[in-house]
Amino acid sequence: MPRTIGNALEWHALNTPDKLAVLAAGAEDETGLTYAQLWDRVCRLASALRGLGVGPGDRVALLMVNSVRYVEAYHAIAVLGASAVPLNFRYVAAEIDYVVNHAEASALLFDSAFDAIVSELGGRLETVKGNLIVSDAVLPGKFNYEELLKAASPEAPEQDADVEGCFFQGYTAGTTGFPKGCVNLHGRFVAFFKRCAMLYDIGPDSIEIVGAPLFHEAPTLFMMTQVFRGGTVIVTADPTPANLLQSIERHRVTWGFMVPTMWDAIVSSGLAASHDLSSMKTLVSAGAPLMTHTKEALLEIFPVGDLNEFYGATEVGIVTNLQGRDQRRKLRSVGRTIPGFHVKLVDDNGHEVKPGETGEIWIRGPILIREYFKNPEATASARHGDWFTLSDMGRFDEEGYLYIVDRKKDMIITGGENVYPAEVEAVLSQHSAVQMCAVVGIPDKKWGEIIYAAVVPRPGALVTPADLESHCSRLMARFKVPKRIELVPTLPMSSFGKILRREVRKPFWEGQSAAV
Repeated sequence: MPRTIGNALEWHALNTPDKLAVLAAGAEDETGLTYAQLWDRVCRLASALRGLGVGPGDRVALLMVNSVRYVEAYHAIAVLGASAVPLNFRYVAAEIDYVVNHAEASALLFDSAFDAIVSELGGRLETVKGNLIVSDAVLPGKFNYEELLKAASPEAPEQDADVEGCFFQGYTAGTTGFPKGCVNLHGRFVAFFKRCAMLYDIGPDSIEIVGAPLFHEAPTLFMMTQVFRGGTVIVTADPTPANLLQSIERHRVTWGFMVPTMWDAIVSSGLAASHDLSSMKTLVSAGAPLMTHTKEALLEIFPVGDLNEFYGATEVGIVTNLQGRDQRRKLRSVGRTIPGFHVKLVDDNGHEVKPGETGEIWIRGPILIREYFKNPEATASARHGDWFTLSDMGRFDEEGYLYIVDRKKDMIITGGENVYPAEVEAVLSQHSAVQMCAVVGIPDKKWGEIIYAAVVPRPGALVTPADLESHCSRLMARFKVPKRIELVPTLPMSSFGKILRREVRKPFWEGQSAAV
């Protein structure tokens, strides 16, 4: 098997040059690229980046919606031996500023739709040093993607990428208000591709639909697994049920990953019955629990589809998986560990708990991140020898199936996006009318959880929930803005004067089978 991402792509370009590699669905022009064409453009982009001074070990930030060029960019960065730093396109300027500068990115590749926000940042992107590349337009003072490719060499770099070097530096929500950069190594990504292909039966004849945004690690891992295995990727920037269902039918898609809100939207749309979905063999979901009614509907809509749910994260990849045959008998379970991974549940003293008891989830496996970039404290806190923890709480049943019970450190998962309360609270506290606040996740049928903020105003301050929502919207991505804000006279406090978030959460989760 190939050692690097570039090795695999080159092999497919040489041996199956006319095979369709990637196609943009739902675009005005649904043109695609063969493996020979994809390899040519990937090598040219790698050469172009090298010409701008980007070399092995450097980082390239990506601010794009799903497209063929996004697929090209990831592979070109891999071939170059550099590291991709994908940016959530919902980020506001301050968040992009922080991530790009923290990552010390040497270049920023972005869609013209984000030109206003990039221009607003101006010279604040210090490490980029003018290496601003626009993917889909000609804009003054910035490099044009297609012009760079035309002028670049189609020759691949002489040296393979370092498998011990960083390839993907995804940023997770931060417990202290700032996101953490996860250093994922090139070789560990390749190791994941092999396990993923085995787990979900992904091969040269597979056709994947990619509707979840490629700034997240899971959609990127799955997309790159499909290219690594020489199949076809159908990528789209339009995740509406109508487009996804039409694309599955038109291109005879065989598998796809989506977050629960996307699967639920397909179910709720009522459009599935008017499409031929018989080609769809594997469905994969993660990011939050699938509601039981959604599961049942998916099993009806995709009768030959194997419905899988996994537990994982940017730091650890896929850890456990629940297969279709277990969906009805293991409700709310995230399955058993996949080959190569080990999970143990421990109490506060680090001792393993018995089946049926709740403990902190510790993970050991081949695809863990090397570190949190420039954050040794967070790295040390998450590591326990060979074990790594996301601070989630879980329990095993007698058959070894894992159930996620709670999140020890208060993280909220809303619509598949991770949000830490501290980050939202920090923004709320910047408002002059806010004396103190507590942010928690509360249950919601559509989003899994929504962000709820209880706010104590300063004495005499005149402020409304709408004022605070507007304030938050200016300073952070929309998905982080509380969907429900209540003004309250007091907040529950500990004897040490610490706000007790768990007491704020408690009334909303009473009667629920789990606190996530």
